[in-house]
Amino acid sequence: MAHITENLAAWITAEKSPVMEVGPGPTPIPGDNEVVIKVAYAAVNPVDWKIQDHPPMPLPYPRVLGSDVAGTIVQLGANVTRFQLGQRAMGTATDSAKLEETQHCMGLITQNPSHAAFQNYCIVALPLVAEVPDNIPLASAVVLPLALSTAICALYKHLKLPFPTLEPVPVGKRILVWGGASSPNENISGSLANERLAKASGYEVITTASPHNTAYVKSLGATSNFDYADTQVIEKLLGVIRKGDVVFDAISSPTSQALCAEIISKIGGGLLPVVDKLEAHAYENVKINSSHPGLVDLDIGEAVWGSYVPAALAAGKLLAKPEPMIIEGGLEKVQEGVNTLRQGVSAKKIVVEIAKEV
Repeated sequence: MAHITENLAAWITAEKSPVMEVGPGPTPIPGDNEVVIKVAYAAVNPVDWKIQDHPPMPLPYPRVLGSDVAGTIVQLGANVTRFQLGQRAMGTATDSAKLEETQHCMGLITQNPSHAAFQNYCIVALPLVAEVPDNIPLASAVVLPLALSTAICALYKHLKLPFPTLEPVPVGKRILVWGGASSPNENISGSLANERLAKASGYEVITTASPHNTAYVKSLGATSNFDYADTQVIEKLLGVIRKGDVVFDAISSPTSQALCAEIISKIGGGLLPVVDKLEAHAYENVKINSSHPGLVDLDIGEAVWGSYVPAALAAGKLLAKPEPMIIEGGLEKVQEGVNTLRQGVSAKKIVVEIAKEV
């Protein structure tokens, strides 16, 4: 298998550098359980501008950011049998060597820049990769990978929900997704992934969001929505959430974690998955866990990423939402995409066209 020698990447050359520089990228050499994707589109997530502006720990530079990729598979690892060369695919860029034990995955803080999205060729590890059906444009598919991986970790590793199916059987339980629509600058696609997957696992979905987003969250799969700003929201939620139900915090601010922990404590205790920094709380019967994509176990990844996701996309059961806001122009436009998201985007996800494909 010939190596790819002509790669370009958008590099952050120094800590807190405000501008990415396009230059020669790493040579992608897939491990046994990895594929190389020729990147057509890369999506921008809040973590990208947060890492650029305020890295959470000392990081080596220069480095490449980005987690969401969609494009064409051009190389296969020795153990990869589920995919073929030339196949359309999407995936979450992550370091496979740390897939099951890392505390923070993605190429963002691994030492291998090949595991990052903002370049022409990106290595993606199984099982965090899925075929993209022909009826889904790659520019739409790329809004999903990181959100799916995070939701899969929260729902199936931490909360132990049944795996999703195309014809789910109600299990008689509810999940509260705090932040069912998310704020404009946060992870709206993550909320969608949690609501869709939870519904496909047989759970009734309850959300908190602004009243003007009620129709939207119901279109994602929620059966009811509560105004998170209501001073009586906890009491109202406790009228429908009971022992045996579960909670996921899609906002994960200090305030939302405290409120979610209070709800869980009052229904008997349990686990609260979050997507950001873990905050201290006052409830001994509540444990908070991070839902980092790299914590997805191989069996969970194969069941959801490998089986459910491509079938659900093809059947229209899993929607490639929110709509992409596409920025054309290649790697030189990645910084523009990051800046745009930093300023705030409502009900869309920033997608940078790296090399146009359908």
